[in-house]
Amino acid sequence: PLLVLYRQVETAPVAPHPWFGDLPARWLNDAPDGRQVLVLEVPGGWTWQLPGEREQGTELLVLSGELAVGSESLGPLDYLQLPAGADAAPWRAAAAGARLLLFLDPPRPTDGTRPRIVHTAALPWVPGTVAQRDTGIRLPLEVKDLRWVESTGQRTWLLRMGEGFAFPWEVHETAEEGFLISGGFRLSECLADGPVHGRYDPGGYFYRPAGIPHGGPDSGTDGEALFLLRTPTRLTVEFLETCPRAAR
Repeated sequence: PLLVLYRQVETAPVAPHPWFGDLPARWLNDAPDGRQVLVLEVPGGWTWQLPGEREQGTELLVLSGELAVGSESLGPLDYLQLPAGADAAPWRAAAAGARLLLFLDPPRPTDGTRPRIVHTAALPWVPGTVAQRDTGIRLPLEVKDLRWVESTGQRTWLLRMGEGFAFPWEVHETAEEGFLISGGFRLSECLADGPVHGRYDPGGYFYRPAGIPHGGPDSGTDGEALFLLRTPTRLTVEFLETCPRAAR
């Protein structure tokens, strides 16, 4: 019931979220374990104060436009982490409005007590290392880490894949969640009844529990693609020669 594949924001259900009054939200996920994923289109000049008592921690990425959080101005791809118990500064959209991606999660002891803002333009792109470290396979990808918890491996990061990116079947020991910011990406999933194939365009979203193989020869990019990815625990990669369920 937690698996979500090939969901696009433009066809996601629309309904307000209690934190944001009557503002419509696109719901990419409303999981039974308490996780919620929303896209908000906020109009120019919009101002808002989050509730003082919140049962979820927040991770926010500005997809477009500009949002002031207190005295800090966040532009495209800038990031905010707001723990459930942290004081929330007022939010204010610039004249042109803003498009916001929000992940609302049950709190964890490692969330801290203070907000964190990351201006991603100041971060360098660094080569992705997991695949090469674990298997010796070099893949054309670069990352910017937005959040990393050393004790658990919890991670939020931007992943930029080059043109012609392709990778074999792989499986992780952690859940993985992604939102495609730009570009296009073909991705196959190895499910109980065999492989399924789909495509993500900008605004595409997935949540994949641990242990589900994905990738394979039909997966990859046609041009550059940019994802926001999240994992709740440390990401490890095991590459497989085939989809283990393909013959069933």
